[in-house]
Amino acid sequence: MLHTLGGLRLAGSNFGREKPLLLLAYLALEGPKPRRFLAELFWPEAADPLNSLAVALAKLRKLGVAYSDESRAWVDLECDALALQDALRAGRWEEGIALYKGPFAEGLRSGEVGSELEEWVYEVRERLAREVRQACLVLAEKAATQANFAEAAGYAEQAYRVAGAPPLEPEELPRVYRLLLAGEHPLAETLEREARELGITLGGSSQAARGRLRQELVGRERELAALLALEEGAWAWVRGGAGLGKTTLLHELAARTGWLYLPARSGLPYATLEPLLENLQGGEEALLRRAVQLRENLLLDDWEQMDSESQRILTRLRGLRPPIRVVMAGQDAPSFAIDKLVELEPLTAEELAGFPGALEATGGIPALVGAWLRGEPIQTALEARLLGLSEQARQVYMSLALLETPDLFLVRQALNLSASEMAQAVDTLLSAGLIDLSGAVFGREAAQRYIAERPTLEARLSLGLARLLKPQQALPLYRRAKALLEDADLPRLQQAYITWAQELIRRGFPRRAAEELKEAPNHPEITLLRARAFERAGLYKEALEVMRFMPDTPEHLALKATLYHRLGRADEAQACAEQALSGGIEARAEAQNTLGLIFHARGDFQKAASAFRRAAALWLALGDESRRLGALNNLAVARSRMGEDVEQVYREVLEIAKDNPRVQAQILINLGKEFERQKRFVEALESYQQAERVAQESGNLRQAALAQNNIGVVFHITKEVDSARIYYHRAIQAAREAGEVNVLAMALGNLAELDGDVEVWKEAIAVSENAGNYDLAQQHKDLLRAFMERSG
Repeated sequence: MLHTLGGLRLAGSNFGREKPLLLLAYLALEGPKPRRFLAELFWPEAADPLNSLAVALAKLRKLGVAYSDESRAWVDLECDALALQDALRAGRWEEGIALYKGPFAEGLRSGEVGSELEEWVYEVRERLAREVRQACLVLAEKAATQANFAEAAGYAEQAYRVAGAPPLEPEELPRVYRLLLAGEHPLAETLEREARELGITLGGSSQAARGRLRQELVGRERELAALLALEEGAWAWVRGGAGLGKTTLLHELAARTGWLYLPARSGLPYATLEPLLENLQGGEEALLRRAVQLRENLLLDDWEQMDSESQRILTRLRGLRPPIRVVMAGQDAPSFAIDKLVELEPLTAEELAGFPGALEATGGIPALVGAWLRGEPIQTALEARLLGLSEQARQVYMSLALLETPDLFLVRQALNLSASEMAQAVDTLLSAGLIDLSGAVFGREAAQRYIAERPTLEARLSLGLARLLKPQQALPLYRRAKALLEDADLPRLQQAYITWAQELIRRGFPRRAAEELKEAPNHPEITLLRARAFERAGLYKEALEVMRFMPDTPEHLALKATLYHRLGRADEAQACAEQALSGGIEARAEAQNTLGLIFHARGDFQKAASAFRRAAALWLALGDESRRLGALNNLAVARSRMGEDVEQVYREVLEIAKDNPRVQAQILINLGKEFERQKRFVEALESYQQAERVAQESGNLRQAALAQNNIGVVFHITKEVDSARIYYHRAIQAAREAGEVNVLAMALGNLAELDGDVEVWKEAIAVSENAGNYDLAQQHKDLLRAFMERSG
């Protein structure tokens, strides 16, 4: 165990060198890194940074905690900072707070590290301390909702005194003060004085603070009891229109049980489930397996507003019946079978019997009942409620409604408010019951409709927020602000589209990335990224069309060479690749790999192997391990064709790729092809089946489809017709889901040949031609012609 909180220490060891221990901490938190990057970060002043790194790694390797190869270094050990992060992000607040023993890397001598590394240490230290502070406040507010005000104040004091955390932000002061005041804690007076020095007025009575903190659930005891009685493995659905208290009911359930509450989020795929799953790599199948293994009871709000990818994961998870309780809320009927339906209706006279006059004033609508109980004027529209607020409070409310995740500090910056003005606005909105203590907006959907009806206001607020957000988060707001964009916004807007599209590609949605980039500003980098997105989606003809008017720079020519090769236009591919060799490292690497594929197709395996070796070396120089492995995979094919021992060649490259399942699956497919070529069908089948398993585990539908098609081919050759048909159908389904038209055409053609189905054969030809793969289309035509001649 590596201890980093309260100081650096390796459990069970007397090793005490600060910089190597900090290197362990960096790799534990940041993951594997290139050796050159680490050397320059940790030993920027050394005469030979790489040698200094090698010495440190050698010492750590002897301890069995650090590992490295010629290009990168990594660790495999438990770390208290990682355990802290995992606990807090999974909602295990008490566990996380208990793990925090002090500031990250406390006592580190600043002279030991360079400025860049020191900045990283301070950033991690502050981030972890802030997360612990937020955990304390969550527990404080949970205790307050149950009227345990002394306990709430104790947690609030912990939040105030977290070692290593920065001072409270002005907008945080009312939140912590209210908790202290409700528990009549003496620290409340200190906080009031600090606020006064910042020009913020805090005050009030402990009774008023308690009333605001304890939001009572009125008239829903029957529904709450039904949900609390759910058995393990049961799924419930809370149905009700806007303002009928679905969210309030789920919050109350969370407060009483500790179940994880997840509000609906839109935008990027799997956005709603991201706080639960954290690591979104691997595709839908991998995420589903991860979800099945979780044992967290879930509360999911606003089904209709949820991203469709999270909806699909949850629908499939329902069918697997994991041993957890799940409660979902939505305005419509559930879209799958559930065990318990809880219908929310307006509150009845019996439920409001303890509140004389409430039913007559509100009609039993919970949102209006809440306002009535707080003594607010009852109004039937959000606009009427907003008109009663100050201009600053309205703008804060609307800005918060535009954000996917509430951020009071960001809103204050965007609106250019002073600390005092922001604190007053937040206090006003809390009093009005329009936001919660974190800044989350009640009735966000209605608020967004209200804003959308005022396009000039929507554009102005959105632009102010977008200019402060990270590019990926900013794009939806930039889209709302189109009418007010200025020339100075263009670079950030372009970067927003680029990072958004790159994230879509990383999450396995390249075609969607290409479609969304269509509306992006015209810029060479965006055009190239759009072409690459089409290429990743297997839409090679579309990628070439995008590149039609791009200048023939080496980088562009390298991509064109790849596309021409994919489309079977070998001469054009070779010409482009040879011209790209005059470019930079990346262009040369891609061009050499394409030349290797061309030489291989022509049977010149010696030249192919040489080109693949060069490509692998260039990708290594760039630190692109995934593409280096791809080149080594191609090299293995060429070496096999040159007569080297197939199993030995592939064993070597599989060992190198053991941490990259995507490349590993492709290697296994290539190995299967070599076995198939040698008529070793048993070994070929085993290799293809292993490739299918690896591809499915990593969520790679393209490779899964390719492996399934090849399994079908082996069964086809060995006359196991029924098994061949099953696997061809599986390949067709997977290829359709992945948008892989070339694999789809192959599987359709193979199925047509198996069944002698002329119409399916014609469809395979059409799919190939539409994708621009005329070589594959011609192969199918030749096979169809031969079949027709044999038939008669």
